[in-house]
Amino acid sequence: MAVPDGPRGEGDNAICLASLLLVAGCGGGSSNPGDGGTGASLTLTGTLVAGTQTPYPTSSLPPAPPPAPGDPLVGYQLYCVTFADPPTAATGTADAAGLVTIELAAIGVAFGCFVLDDQDAAVASLVFMSGLERGQTITLTGDTDLGTVTVDLGGGIALSAVPAGGDLTGGGDVACPLGEWTATGPPKDGCPGDLKSTFWVAQTTDGQYLMSFRVGPMRIGGGPDCTDRMETDVPVTVNDGVLTFTIPGDPTCPSKTIVATMTPNADCTELAAEMHYGNCASCDQGGCQCDGTLDCPMPSITAILK
Repeated sequence: MAVPDGPRGEGDNAICLASLLLVAGCGGGSSNPGDGGTGASLTLTGTLVAGTQTPYPTSSLPPAPPPAPGDPLVGYQLYCVTFADPPTAATGTADAAGLVTIELAAIGVAFGCFVLDDQDAAVASLVFMSGLERGQTITLTGDTDLGTVTVDLGGGIALSAVPAGGDLTGGGDVACPLGEWTATGPPKDGCPGDLKSTFWVAQTTDGQYLMSFRVGPMRIGGGPDCTDRMETDVPVTVNDGVLTFTIPGDPTCPSKTIVATMTPNADCTELAAEMHYGNCASCDQGGCQCDGTLDCPMPSITAILK
């Protein structure tokens, strides 16, 4: 869903999941009825190369030159997670040629991927394309080579063609509330185009729920550039399908938070979301001023099935 106003990411750098119109791709059932949701292992390979770039922030140290388009992203990682029960995740690191290989228990099981840099920070969501279709969750039937995956470090997108035997999927075939959720809201912070957000709810083998997201374009922390914010592995509590989480509200104000509770309907086709800012000095203009003890309300929304 979208995030609120303010210095953060939709105006308030709070995370994708928190505000304006949320669209959900989530439903009941296992991710793979044939095997109870557990997929056999497949080998996923690809070559990570740089695409369109934006300048890196300046530093007091001489900066290393950013990768030029076509350069291999040596040391970058491909991180993929399934929406299975039990879920699995795998990470592989690109070699000197950009080639990365992972082993993932995901035959017949929906999964999604991110690209991480050599500091383990998420820099791009992997988007699969087939003609005019685009999706971030896919199901494969066996070992797959993604070929060249072009990673736009400035735009936060890594593009790959849907491979032979691949099937773009949503969250409708996984257990609620696991899966992929997306939202579109009005433009924020004067940035062009609608605010678009995508987040994934996954579960680790020890039962911990995690969320990863991407949201934008927006001005993060009140900065001058319109960009996307991405995070991976945000802890989420799920009780009877109800999601609760607390996320940073603004990188320029570490004390500010966004607290959210999202409640699905019986069919997991809608989510009723209640959110508020925490640790605010005041709630002027529907926002949250940094450093204080107040909770400031945010709009309540209902998410609908994508």
